[in-house]
Amino acid sequence: MHTPDVVALVAGLLGLGAGVVLRARLAAGHHRYPDDPPAHRHAWVVPGTGIACSAVAYGLADWAWPVLVTAAVAAAIGVLLAAIDLEVHRLPRVITWPCYPVLAVLLTICSWAARDWPALGRAALGGLAAWAVYYLLHRLAGRRSLGRGDVTLAGLIGMLLGWFGWTPLGLAIYLAFLLAGVVAGALLLLRRVGRKDRIAFGPAMIAAALIVLALQ
Repeated sequence: MHTPDVVALVAGLLGLGAGVVLRARLAAGHHRYPDDPPAHRHAWVVPGTGIACSAVAYGLADWAWPVLVTAAVAAAIGVLLAAIDLEVHRLPRVITWPCYPVLAVLLTICSWAARDWPALGRAALGGLAAWAVYYLLHRLAGRRSLGRGDVTLAGLIGMLLGWFGWTPLGLAIYLAFLLAGVVAGALLLLRRVGRKDRIAFGPAMIAAALIVLALQ
């Protein structure tokens, strides 16, 4: 197999292991409140984490190993957050806020390994820009469309994709709204939700970011 295939295979296997851990954390229910809807079984989390880690590793196989590690960690955390948002329509601060310093450290190591320090500054600006855009949309559209958790997540995605460039970040923002619109339209047509029902936006943001990383 070619090197990208090997990298993707290894990352996928490690992702499966991470998925087992994530599913156990979800089963523990620490993210739930007493009045939340019934818990999901999250059967998709294990294969989903493996596929996500494999996809981003394949797309970034030519990059330095810290970049691969950072993308794989982001993919695993992204799957966890997507699962929580789909279940309870929340993106817990206890997970998202600590991700900021962790991601900052990882991106610093990436810049050191790639000898690209301007990318680190771009990551900071990307995080700020994405946070500002989503915060403005949150204020205009209301929390039923975009919650504060989505705004916090946007800052993380902005940092991660901003490190790679402004084009990946802009594409991810556009793709997130496109995916959310398609999914919402399909659910409405299938009568799985009503017009007044709230649809989790975090999974679309995460899926868009992972797709962009996989296409790098």
